[in-house]
Order: sequence, then C-alpha cells, then structure tokens
Amino acid sequence: MSSSVKRTNIPLHIYFFLFMLYSFIGWIYETVLFSVQDHAFINRGFNFGPYIPIYGFGAVIIMYMIVNIIGDQYKIRKVNIRPLAVFLLIGFISTIAELLASYIMEYGFGVIMWDYSGYWLNFQGRIAFRTSFIFAAGGAFFFYAVQPLAKKLLDTILPPRQKQLAKILFCVVAVDFIVSVITTVWFPDMVDHPGVIAKTTPATAAE
Repeated sequence: MSSSVKRTNIPLHIYFFLFMLYSFIGWIYETVLFSVQDHAFINRGFNFGPYIPIYGFGAVIIMYMIVNIIGDQYKIRKVNIRPLAVFLLIGFISTIAELLASYIMEYGFGVIMWDYSGYWLNFQGRIAFRTSFIFAAGGAFFFYAVQPLAKKLLDTILPPRQKQLAKILFCVVAVDFIVSVITTVWFPDMVDHPGVIAKTTPATAAE
C-alpha cells in the first residue's frame, strides 16, 4: 500500500469556509428529511441559523486527514483506491463525531437531537449503520462534486475579502451558539427548538 501525499498548507479561513459549507449542507439534508417525515417545516439543529456544526467539524477533520494522510493517490498494488479510502474515512469520522456529539448534547445541554433505536445495527440509538452509510456516500459525493464548485466560487473573491467574510460569519455563528446555549440550558420553555426531539437534564441523563 502506498500513498502520494503533497503537504498543502490550507489557510485557516479556508477551513472555516469548509466548515460553513458542510454545516449548511447538513442543515439542508436534515431539515428536508424531517420536514417531509413530519409534513411540516422543521428547522433541524441546535442553533437558530441554517447550519448544523457537527457536519462542519467532521468535514474539517476529514479534509485535514485527506490532505495530510491519503493525499492525491492511495494505491494498493498500483490500483488507486483513493475514492474508497475517502468513502471509508468519511464514514468512520462521521460515525465517531455523531456518537460524541450525542453524548455532549445529552449530558452537556440536556437535549436529544436524534434517536436511531429502531434502526438496524444501532448503538444506544446514537449511531446506526444506515446513517453512517448515508453520511459516507453523501460526503464522498459532495467532496468530489460540490466542494470543487464551491472552491471555484470562493476563488472569485480576493483573499483579503475572504478573510473579512470569514470573520463576519464567525461572529454570527458564535453569537448564535451562545444564544442557543442560553435559551436551551437556562430558558428551555421560552424558546422552541424544533430540532430537539427530547429534553432531559444532566442528572436524568446520567441515570
């Protein structure tokens, strides 16, 4: 097995745009899915804005590993299996991220955002084979088909403007996150979060 890795120093603001892109894609995916199931608009996610950070964090970790570990080619006996490696990496990282996020949301914020108890090969309703496969397949598709287009669009903006835009978006997301935490933890009955399927308390969750 061999890989061709060219070290690429990706600027921090590019990683942030990657985070925002996949956070938005994740929000679209879940919002459409749950809205169709419930026959009503469901703003999925913990935040108020149209993004789900777990998708963004997962994408950043995956991109870093692709650039620094897998590289441009990943071969076994001269056969390039890079697409397969990308698929498996996305499935693995997204599964771990979803598992950790479920614990953080339940034990840290007292909310349950998803429950896969009825799915085949699930673990405590937190992760399941079906969702992991969907994340892997969807992630690979967006990596090869959508991300390059987004990169071309971003390249039309001068780097200084990119950094300014990244700072503005970061401030918006930070404020949104702070407000979401405050309303969920301290004022849970004042603001409705449609993306939350159940609420609990750290004490209850630990039992």
